[in-house]
Amino acid sequence: MIPAAFLIGIDSDGTAFDSMNIKHLDAFIPAALEIWPMGAEAAAHFTEIEKTVNLFSSLRGINRFPGLLEAFERLEKEFPEEKGLPLLDDLRAYLEGTTRYSPATLRAWMEDHPSGELERVLAWSDRADELFAKACEGLMPYPGVREAVEKAWPSAAIAVVSSAAKAGLEKDWAAGGLTPYVDCMMSQEDGSKTAQLRKAMSLCGDNVKALMLGDTDSDGVSAHEAGALFYPIMPGDEAASWKRFGEEILPLFLAGKYGPEEEAKYYGKLKQFLSFNKSSQKSS
Repeated sequence: MIPAAFLIGIDSDGTAFDSMNIKHLDAFIPAALEIWPMGAEAAAHFTEIEKTVNLFSSLRGINRFPGLLEAFERLEKEFPEEKGLPLLDDLRAYLEGTTRYSPATLRAWMEDHPSGELERVLAWSDRADELFAKACEGLMPYPGVREAVEKAWPSAAIAVVSSAAKAGLEKDWAAGGLTPYVDCMMSQEDGSKTAQLRKAMSLCGDNVKALMLGDTDSDGVSAHEAGALFYPIMPGDEAASWKRFGEEILPLFLAGKYGPEEEAKYYGKLKQFLSFNKSSQKSS
């Protein structure tokens, strides 16, 4: 449908699909405890820290590698004598030495910076992907997603804007019956979410009006950096958020009446929900 006068960008994990919780609870955390065995008390604290950082703070949606570092740095402060914790200097060096974080860039970094600890980080990433793929088999979108997208598509171009890999996105959106309504599918291969949204907007033509749907503060930041408005899908209240989008927000947006004042009302609720964390870690 591109070009179009209106564009709606939709994040995938945690916004269209309940894969954010699955990713951490059923993949990232169990994989970490496999790779870095630790005492029962430290393991319990790591689980809670990882959930707080990645699901319930302003870092929700952060790339897996800086998210892992953040969780271990916090755990290290609580359990400085714990023998199962990784050395973090090599992971810090990778994060400081590159701008795009992915298993591919980590492997490339390790060619010039061999490290036993980074090998374990990569093994954790690969194991987490295995667990995640199994846990997400048959995963359907949140209630209300298909109805809202179906309602929006005749009037607006639809772009997936996600830091996930394209192959996984294509599989999930096809299985969820959403692919017919997608005009362009952006992924980690297309750069940051800001870059993805700008690219999708450019495909629509000049003066396109864009709205980004996401579940993290960083989604809102990316939307603003690209010149788009933002509407949050509230963690834990996704079905109601999608119902409100289809019934209230979409008509306002298409009528040119969803502006900064309306946006602030909903964006403020997301910011209030997420306990603000002032870490400066880069997200993808």
